[in-house]
Amino acid sequence: MVAPIGVILQQLADFGFFYYILPFMLIFALVFAILYKINLLGVENRNDAKGVNAVIAIAVALLSLQFDAVPIFFQAIFPKLGIGLSILLVFMILSGLFVDFSRPGGPSVIFFTVAAILSIIILLTSFSDYSWWTGSWWQSNISAIVAGVIILVFVFIIVGSGRVAPGAVPFPARYYDVHAPR
Repeated sequence: MVAPIGVILQQLADFGFFYYILPFMLIFALVFAILYKINLLGVENRNDAKGVNAVIAIAVALLSLQFDAVPIFFQAIFPKLGIGLSILLVFMILSGLFVDFSRPGGPSVIFFTVAAILSIIILLTSFSDYSWWTGSWWQSNISAIVAGVIILVFVFIIVGSGRVAPGAVPFPARYYDVHAPR
């Protein structure tokens, strides 16, 4: 007799497949791919370092599962990611009726803006499952956080404003045309 898919998924959940095995496989694959891509050991043939990269990836993946933080976070973020992807799909279908995405510029910028906003919402709602994210820490430190953000914005504005293109006329001369004959 064939078991329904819900029973099979529940058996996999009871086995710890979703709590330990899938997060292990995901973290292992990501760490291994990153180590392979950056060629950390500096060997000429990247395939020569696959064994060492695999050992490092296994160690990182197992260490990340030592406590329950990673599996709990994965349980919080991936269902919301599925919802966010569904919203993006609906947005693409509906906007595809009216917008030509093959043109550069506006349509793709709008789509990526919506995707960025959804990503931020997904991350914030996933973090809301943690007590440090929603607890009294934010209420106690919100003024310091806002002050820090304002200071960083001012620093970036000041540092970024000193750049002048080589050969450009200085700022007042551009607007008042000091060099023009009178």
